[in-house]
Amino acid sequence: MSNYQLSLPKRFGGQAILNLRFRIYFIAVFCVFAGCSALFAQNAGYQRIISLGPAITRQISLLEAEDKVIGVTAYCQIKDKEIVGTITNTNIEKTLLLKPDMVLATRLTNIKTIQRLKKLGINVAVFDEVKSFSQLCKDFLRLARIVGEEKLGNKIISDANEKVFKLSLKNRDLPKKKVIVQIGASPLWVAAKNSLISEFIKLAGGINAGPAGENGLVGREYVVRQNPDVIIIIEMGMLAEEETEKWMKLDTINAVKQKKIYIFDSYDICSPTPLSFVKTLEELSEIFHSETE
Repeated sequence: MSNYQLSLPKRFGGQAILNLRFRIYFIAVFCVFAGCSALFAQNAGYQRIISLGPAITRQISLLEAEDKVIGVTAYCQIKDKEIVGTITNTNIEKTLLLKPDMVLATRLTNIKTIQRLKKLGINVAVFDEVKSFSQLCKDFLRLARIVGEEKLGNKIISDANEKVFKLSLKNRDLPKKKVIVQIGASPLWVAAKNSLISEFIKLAGGINAGPAGENGLVGREYVVRQNPDVIIIIEMGMLAEEETEKWMKLDTINAVKQKKIYIFDSYDICSPTPLSFVKTLEELSEIFHSETE
């Protein structure tokens, strides 16, 4: 037995073994630390973001991640950020000079711009037109992950979902009002049934009197035939006041008789955040049912 006794060479003496164990321990700790650092970096989200959509920029502000935004469009309501173009036209050279690690685009962003940025190795996330509250929530959580604020995003969505559910439940059995939402004036364009505005109307306890599908191009005679109980005009500056005066001349419409013509902010009703969705839904509910409650 003694002839086959296992022994270590001198270079693997006690001190050497301790050194070896220390190195293994150090490597293990380093790997764990590196893994945690990578996870932390992932959770922190992208750090140099360019937003090509005003609605996206507003949602980033709601997520308290404005410090990660380095570039925006000329229409984004945020201060002290580089302007890289408009909603539809982006200055690619200026975008590249800012060295973004993520560009947030919309369906209105030029497709060639998106393709070129991707070919140049820039991460691009495209957000499509929102047509329902559930899609708004889904897209908001996607944005929250991108900016590293998923926990806050989940809380905001949870609160908004609860309030929207309670409001829709409250409005469900109340008398339904026919509603027309005017988006454009020349030509006259109203919210069609396949739109986010239509969901607003439904959840608030109304009926969208706009045309089916997505095409909202109509004439004033169409609105007269529909005889809506409420007319909502999307903010168009002085033009909104002019449109109100035009509708007031058509005194056969119920909305005119009952003086239920209102002007709403375009951001709140056309491209809301989850929180402003709740606020606008509350306002619409009050307008539709003020005399029945």
